[in-house]
Amino acid sequence: MKQLEEIFADTIGEISLAGGMVRMDLVSLVGNQGNDENKPRFEPKCRIVMPPEGFLRSFSAMENLVKQLIDAGLIRPNQPGNGPVGGSAPVNPTPKSPNF
Repeated sequence: MKQLEEIFADTIGEISLAGGMVRMDLVSLVGNQGNDENKPRFEPKCRIVMPPEGFLRSFSAMENLVKQLIDAGLIRPNQPGNGPVGGSAPVNPTPKSPNF
């Protein structure tokens, strides 16, 4: 069996429609080297290009996976004011000290 190339990305940086094709830039968080603000930043890793029909099929598959993650308790559903689905907060957040 042929081994597939595996690419890690922290998130999608940009999605655009150009030339009739959907283009998604995958990005990864990198250190603060060369950054005047001394903060980590996202750096492009690769681009996925697909026809709109393929993008819609992918979107449907991602929606199904989000439902499975919610059902398994791995992420929380989106609620007003909480940001994107799952957010960045853990499912069972630890109590915060009143000193912080």
